[in-house]
Amino acid sequence: IPKKLVQEILLVGKTITFIRLACLDAGWVVELSPRAVAAAAAAADLAPASHANAVSTRSTSVALTSATTLEYGQEGVLDASVRLSAAAANARLLELLFGKFQLREHCTNLKQFLLLGKGDFVQYLMEHLAPHLSRDASELHRHRMLSLLESAVRSCSSSQYSLESEQRVLEHLDVRLLQHPGASGWDAFSLDYHAVAPINVVISSEAMVQYRQVFTFLWRLKRVEHSLTAVWRKHGTAARLTQTTSRDWLMHSCHCLRNEMIHFVYNLQYYLMFEVLECSWQELMTELAAATDLDSVIGAHRAFLHGVVQKSLLAPETASLYRSLKELFETILQFSKAQDVLYMYLLEHKAATRQQATTAAANSAGGQWGCSGSRTAVRALSQQIELKPQFRQQLITYSKEYKARFTELFQQVTRHASLDLAFLSFRLDFNSYYESLSEAREMEKQEREQLQ
Repeated sequence: IPKKLVQEILLVGKTITFIRLACLDAGWVVELSPRAVAAAAAAADLAPASHANAVSTRSTSVALTSATTLEYGQEGVLDASVRLSAAAANARLLELLFGKFQLREHCTNLKQFLLLGKGDFVQYLMEHLAPHLSRDASELHRHRMLSLLESAVRSCSSSQYSLESEQRVLEHLDVRLLQHPGASGWDAFSLDYHAVAPINVVISSEAMVQYRQVFTFLWRLKRVEHSLTAVWRKHGTAARLTQTTSRDWLMHSCHCLRNEMIHFVYNLQYYLMFEVLECSWQELMTELAAATDLDSVIGAHRAFLHGVVQKSLLAPETASLYRSLKELFETILQFSKAQDVLYMYLLEHKAATRQQATTAAANSAGGQWGCSGSRTAVRALSQQIELKPQFRQQLITYSKEYKARFTELFQQVTRHASLDLAFLSFRLDFNSYYESLSEAREMEKQEREQLQ
């Protein structure tokens, strides 16, 4: 017997065993039509279309009639029987995986929840978890995280999922809290997904490690976006109450810097969610639809995860790019915190001044003396608020740090050989602004070296 045929016989046996033990379908067996076996043995190649006509399934014993009884030297009959049995077993296994065990639904849940493809879920989770994740990891309580997770799933799925589907999601979706000494809640929090047999053959524990790796990166990006959005909202409020600060050149430059950060974060997010995840997802769905056996299903899922990890800059060969991204994220978060402190100072200063002026006006109207500093308070309402030197120094420092780290990251992305990163580079610098800045800095560096 040829070695290739032996391997096919082994795979058929594995498939039938998997159907009976993992899928708990012990009553299913293969029945081959004698006429189909004879026709298949006579044909040079067995067309896939003939499989459907030749194969039937029912709960009886495996039967090869006397017309297809194997005799010595009938390798063609044996080969045809093995091929038809393989087609029947693989068809039944795929029917169970995609039907009874809903493999596509599990993959969709992973995409929408662990890969953050469901926007309303992510928004709800971010807004309600942010106050808790700002604490140390040791202060987080798993039952509280699970409660918020369940609320997020129910709030965003009521119009799209049935109660049964919603419950299935909650049965598999879970919270994972990493215990690292001194870690913050943002670093410790992660979502998890429990896939049971036989789905865990495709969505294995190794695959879940990659899913959590991608989730951690996307969650960090969402946190940065959330912080910048909060700063933008607070700036809008402060700008209406303290209009005179808009004339300060440093405040204006900080607003421009915030817009640069938003431009970077939004375009990076677009690249990851559409150029990486959505394109890879469409390829996965195409591969699953064309799958002929369990190995091709597992291979398609592995290729999907491998492509996502590679294009998301999480592979070992892009470790330097990922480090630059993490440093850039940290700079943006520090800048956002500094902006929060600054706007709180502006609002408190304005509120205290207005309260003092109101009190003085009320006392004067009642025929009493105004409060101390009333004239100063009235003048302060119409004058520009003086920013403390420490605010100016902090904002200048973060501005320089961000521009230096972004320039480093942009140069790494531009010089990388990956075609996918070329799309990211174009989106970040569609008008060649950063490229011209890099060239100008390079020329200045060369001139300084020549002078030395």
